[in-house]
Amino acid sequence: MIEQQILQVTAAAMFFIGLAGMAVSRNLIKVIMSFQVVLFGVNLALFASGLGPLGPSLFSTTLLVLSISIGASVEALALSLTIFVYRHYGTLNPWEIRRLRH
Repeated sequence: MIEQQILQVTAAAMFFIGLAGMAVSRNLIKVIMSFQVVLFGVNLALFASGLGPLGPSLFSTTLLVLSISIGASVEALALSLTIFVYRHYGTLNPWEIRRLRH
């Protein structure tokens, strides 16, 4: 039981650290990396919530695999959009991109 609580606290810490990184970052690559930290925290919480006396449940394992697959797809799309934005605007700073848009 105590291991599950440690995993849940670690998952919450990863989630909030990732959110803070997304909020204060001035680089799109760092925002994507922070999003992945958030996703890792969510995946850890999914894994920890499915732990029981006999091991992880099938439902939580299925959700975890689905979350990993969706997260990889979102990261690939975000990185490709970041490459497009860099080629178009010449910068990865979101504040500069907003300024150049007008």
